Amino acid sequence: MLADLPHQLITSRSSLVRTRQPAARKRGVRLVNHSTDISTEGITSPAVSPRLTEWIPKLLAKLRLQTEQTIREHATTDPWHTSSQLLAETLPAWHHTEEPWTDDVAEAVAYTRAITTLALTYGDEPTSTLSPYHQQRHADLTDTVTSIGTGRGPVNAGLGALAKGPIALHRELDDQPRALTLLLDGDAWTSLTDRRTGVRALAAIAVLANGFDVRLVASPRVHRHLSKRYPTWSECHLDLTASRDRSPHTDHAQTAEAAWEAIRDLDAEPGKRRLLGNLKTEYDRSYRDLTTDHAIDVAEGTISRYVLDLEARDLVTIDRRGQHNTVQLTDLGQLAVQQCLDDDNDLVHPDQRRLDGSLTGTPQQSTSTVSPRREGKKTPTPDKWVAATGDPDADADYVQWLTGLENTKTHLHERFSTVAHDDAVTLVDDYPRSFDDGRVAYLSHTNDETLVVLQWGGPLATLGRLAGALLSEKALSKILSPSRLGREFEAIDDDTNTYPTDRILRRGHQIGWYSDAETTYGAWRERITTVRDRLLSQVAELTDSDDTAARTNLFEDLHGLIASATQLYHAAGIDLTTTLRVPDTDALARNPTHLQDLCEFLTKTAPKQSVYGIHSGYRMLFEDRPAKLCRRLPAETAHDARMDLTMSWVVAGPTITELHDDITAALTSELTTVREAIADGTEAAPTLEIPVVDGTTYPAIRRVIDEIAMTHDAQWTPRERQRLVRRCLRSFGPADTSSACPYDVVVSFLRALNESPTPTLAAVERAAATLPPERFRPDLTPTATKLYATLLRADGPLGRSELIEQAGISASSYDRRLSDVRDLDRVTPVQQGGHRRWTTTNLTPPPKTPPVTAWLPASSDRPAPLVTHRQLTTPAGPNSPPPDRIGGDDRGGWDRQPPISIPAEPGCDAEYTTRPMTTTNQSRQPNSHAHQLADTRDHPHDTMTPTPHPTTAVATPQTRLPNGGDQQ
Repeated sequence: MLADLPHQLITSRSSLVRTRQPAARKRGVRLVNHSTDISTEGITSPAVSPRLTEWIPKLLAKLRLQTEQTIREHATTDPWHTSSQLLAETLPAWHHTEEPWTDDVAEAVAYTRAITTLALTYGDEPTSTLSPYHQQRHADLTDTVTSIGTGRGPVNAGLGALAKGPIALHRELDDQPRALTLLLDGDAWTSLTDRRTGVRALAAIAVLANGFDVRLVASPRVHRHLSKRYPTWSECHLDLTASRDRSPHTDHAQTAEAAWEAIRDLDAEPGKRRLLGNLKTEYDRSYRDLTTDHAIDVAEGTISRYVLDLEARDLVTIDRRGQHNTVQLTDLGQLAVQQCLDDDNDLVHPDQRRLDGSLTGTPQQSTSTVSPRREGKKTPTPDKWVAATGDPDADADYVQWLTGLENTKTHLHERFSTVAHDDAVTLVDDYPRSFDDGRVAYLSHTNDETLVVLQWGGPLATLGRLAGALLSEKALSKILSPSRLGREFEAIDDDTNTYPTDRILRRGHQIGWYSDAETTYGAWRERITTVRDRLLSQVAELTDSDDTAARTNLFEDLHGLIASATQLYHAAGIDLTTTLRVPDTDALARNPTHLQDLCEFLTKTAPKQSVYGIHSGYRMLFEDRPAKLCRRLPAETAHDARMDLTMSWVVAGPTITELHDDITAALTSELTTVREAIADGTEAAPTLEIPVVDGTTYPAIRRVIDEIAMTHDAQWTPRERQRLVRRCLRSFGPADTSSACPYDVVVSFLRALNESPTPTLAAVERAAATLPPERFRPDLTPTATKLYATLLRADGPLGRSELIEQAGISASSYDRRLSDVRDLDRVTPVQQGGHRRWTTTNLTPPPKTPPVTAWLPASSDRPAPLVTHRQLTTPAGPNSPPPDRIGGDDRGGWDRQPPISIPAEPGCDAEYTTRPMTTTNQSRQPNSHAHQLADTRDHPHDTMTPTPHPTTAVATPQTRLPNGGDQQ
């Protein structure tokens, strides 16, 4: 190879590989903020989001010019020979024929060839002077250079290509590392839901740091977010997690006293206290949002003066760099809100707050145990806390924030959000308490997600509660705020920029009550709240009325109001989920009229919450009024396009999954009645699917655990996750079923995560034992559950008297139920001081899969056929019966529960042995699924991906398989 190069290139090889001199810069990631003296020099990449395809190509485009200049400084000869010489240094084995190239190597070679050709063939010559052939070649080479490592390059390689291409090249040629300044997009990072996307972006930054001096610009809020969500990466590259090693009790009294000193003289200034109580440390708020916040209720001209006073007290910090000033709490301000203000923002001394907190039975600080029960006032369960709505006729609000008990970490938002499947109706068997007042609805929100929790009260009342929550003063002040939408809705997200915002909202999303007079936020808010109040007053009048015409008109107006609200949430980039609690499902199922009301509510409401890009899905598919059809934006439908829902649904109640077929049939009937032009193919439209998903099955519980693992960075292996699923099915499901309540799963895992970043199987079950007896191990009797839970929570073996006392049971109950508990797989007796005591052992993984002969029946003299879950019971092919596109599937199929497990070899952990099949209902919960198949929860997780039951509005060429899935 070297013989083919010109003599001057060989003799000046040092020009390609220079002796590196000590450099002021250093490779790695360095944090840039107000407390550092690191400059933001070199190539700058603004708005670095978690989606690396949004910024890596732009960064490489800026880097390309410098890379070409560097290559020209070292060589001016033939590009092919120069690139070969470079590859010999960056990829020494690239030309060896005995080893095939990986995608990373192939793309790195393509990059090196392309960048060298751009540098030495085309140079700085404007592309406009080139021939059409060379213009196209220049464009193709540029695309190769700027797409490497993004998954969209020549061979779709990953970050390994980035490391072997531009990073390796600059390490070889640069005397000292070049500076790259990355400005993190704070909103994009803090609002990211898919943690894996952030992990890939951070990995890309780490790869860049191998060859460059990467300066990372991030706000304090983003610092905290990275430290919490990506602790390993942060500790390795930014050292943001050292503060976690400090004791939580360090200087607590002193700092609480400092907070009190800063706030104590605000006793006569309720406006400043309300302002302080409505600020956060996690995110900042603009002055204009604070002005329109009904909970603060301070005049516009007063906000600035109040904020300046709070800043002088070191309670808030002001960001004056943007177009609009923003405010957020300092650490001292957060402590003042937590320790010195009550729920009504009145002053309370920290000593009194700590005294009150000591009486609430809050979890203890120790990281080694889950808090045992304490004497005195018990902490209410999450469900009991939510059910305690208060009286709206007294001092409670009709719309309340979904917040937990003061000084406790209840994770209520995550409890409700994790179980929901996107763009679907999720059914969850749960036993929710009835609200003290069913008229109350709850709101909870993060930066990009809003939850509504309400109780079923009939179709009209429920629609009213939903509309009242989505457009409540709380929602308009904190979620659909001026900074979120813009003064003239200019913040609405539209990538096309084809139409003005008012046309997108009015003719695209079909938002009502938005005329030319309401194109500003203030005017729209005044109009929409007037409409809201008028319709809610009619709900109160017509709920029990037999005036059919008036009720019909009110239904139409409420559906329009809710559809407008959800379209606006969607346009603002906010995911919506509504949880509908049905406490008395059994009574509803027995009454055909009430059952029909629920089914019609979902079928008339859910399809209206559909969207395709900037277009209302309902208007595209179902609208048949000519006047309405004329007021639409033109829409181009891609092949096989599908619509999204602007709001997902969760319906929770005892045995609500038994209504799956009724709800699916109702949706089927509704969604097949599309507009005639759509049905006959005259007009093209996307497909609308609304799956009805059983949220209690094996696949659904696995999805919940995967979601928790992703959100909290829990490092469970696939095998550990399988065992966790099986343990959840056993711990939270009624007897003889393969289902579990996902709410209990979420609560247990979140409690376990409070004690360890990756809790073990035993730790998760220990946390589950803190749930009420009726929720943990419902297959056991209440007394047996209390005994087992006491053993799980104990720090050591317990004797008879200790178990009776700590479990709160009688001696006779202990004697009757001890046999039930000692037969459980984790319970074992031990001898201490000559007395027998009971304890629990840690679960150990089972042996590897036994040989095939171990699966054969003892009486069999020939091999039994092995039947997998993918084997079809009927053939799928040209002679198959016509497919049933919607519904009509076998409800006993694999999508409902995993296959029956096979016996393990003798001596295997009891957790993995097969239970005898029985249909006896041993559950103490009413209406449990006694009719279902026996305990199949020990089946290994090699089951099919869960197949929901889609309900489509437009037929697509798919084949329904006998197991309920679709053959593509």
